[in-house]
Amino acid sequence: MVESVIVIMLLCFILFGIMQVSYLIAAKDVTSFAALASARAATVGMKEEFVNRVAQVVSIPTAGPSTHRIADSSPVGRGRVGGMWSRALHSAPESNQYWREKYNIPLYLGAVDQSVLPGILNYYNWTTASTRIDVQLSRSSDGRIEIYQKQYVPLSFPFAQLYYRGNMGYMRRRNGSRLVPRSKMVNDFRFEDHSALYLTY
Repeated sequence: MVESVIVIMLLCFILFGIMQVSYLIAAKDVTSFAALASARAATVGMKEEFVNRVAQVVSIPTAGPSTHRIADSSPVGRGRVGGMWSRALHSAPESNQYWREKYNIPLYLGAVDQSVLPGILNYYNWTTASTRIDVQLSRSSDGRIEIYQKQYVPLSFPFAQLYYRGNMGYMRRRNGSRLVPRSKMVNDFRFEDHSALYLTY
């Protein structure tokens, strides 16, 4: 029994480590693409406020759960096991959150009044400065745009601080109960500024 407990703890440690590292790799890809998308928005002449919206929308996979109440229903439905399996194989399972984001993202990007944005789309990691994606836009005199983007991604899996020693800090959980480690994702892109070509038409 003692040997089984030791082996199970070791396997859990390895499993949690693999899951956390996989999440960090995915988060790095998401934040990198968010910086790229915001840089492309800036290079065609979009304002800085819209560039920030683009970065936020693209980084939804690292934004945490939605703060809006979404009905939890199975995309496969209820019924006999065989029927549910058949529907899962012959359809594209989509959640209520998928449909909400599909229709609300264009509204979020096109909203004129910034005060209505939280009512359209909002996520837990957008509500705090420590986890909200931050984009800094600068235009140089030589016709280049630089995007500096950073985001702190919470390391929510157990034992994260034991097997991850990267660019890490600590943050309070949403309920303020305890400190959890966080990883800093930083991306930097430089593009040629083509905004003059787009804004002339």
